[in-house]
Amino acid sequence: MTIETNLTADPFEMAECPACPGVPSRVWLDGGDGTCYVRCISCGTIYASPRASHASRYAWLDERFSVGENAFQNAQARQPALEQIAGILKTYVTRGALLDIGCDLGHFFEYFQGAFWKRFGVELSPSAADYASKTFDASVHAGAIADVPFSNAFFDLVTMLDMFYHLENPRGDLETVARIIKPGGYLAVEVSGLSYYLLRSIGIISLLVDRKWTRLDSNSVYLFYFTPGGLRKLIEECGFEVVSASVINSPVSSKPLRDMISAGYGSLMRFLSRVSLYWLNWAPKYLLVARRKKEP
Repeated sequence: MTIETNLTADPFEMAECPACPGVPSRVWLDGGDGTCYVRCISCGTIYASPRASHASRYAWLDERFSVGENAFQNAQARQPALEQIAGILKTYVTRGALLDIGCDLGHFFEYFQGAFWKRFGVELSPSAADYASKTFDASVHAGAIADVPFSNAFFDLVTMLDMFYHLENPRGDLETVARIIKPGGYLAVEVSGLSYYLLRSIGIISLLVDRKWTRLDSNSVYLFYFTPGGLRKLIEECGFEVVSASVINSPVSSKPLRDMISAGYGSLMRFLSRVSLYWLNWAPKYLLVARRKKEP
């Protein structure tokens, strides 16, 4: 999740905490170029404000996730996590209409094939959307969820996997999901544990691995880093009830020792998160599953 290239940040955009609208924030990391990461004084969520312009962010995302060698490598590294997530979700939903928002190349659809599933996707990169549609017999729209005219109460399952950082309006997008998902249907959101990500991204570990004190850049496409409490609050205020939280496997690499350490750490966090959801903060990635409330 390292951002190597600064974006054009003119004009800047202002934002507020999606989980706590109107609540003040404090500057957490000054980008030095007019952009900042700030931290909500209520839920602790970190977000970019002022932030890079909409046009520059979307151009970068299209380039980053377009069909190519890098996209296929990322998809391969994510396969164990996607298989794990699919297994979790199938304990709640066994058939119906699936929408994967930010579906990338569509490899999550591999676990929802057959006559029991109708597959839909939304992906910012037009080339990735086209690939996913043709490869996995899915209806994939290029763009943002707010731009697609899905019918009300249509989907049985909606997933937002490892992409929530990029949403420019998380509350608005979740309200859209609440509209298009059936009452009693399920939403799954996967993000990185905030404490884990910050430990990896700023300080000694970043200096040793990336040879710089921080790899965080407020002038980038990474707009929101949620605390588990903030994310849960936001999801529930948008019409859902969180029913489970699960630690998710880290992407695999070509380094067996690194993968073994990651697997051991993931197992430890999985155990600790059963004791207290506080430990989700320290998980490399975790998944919240929520049910759409039957009454508004």
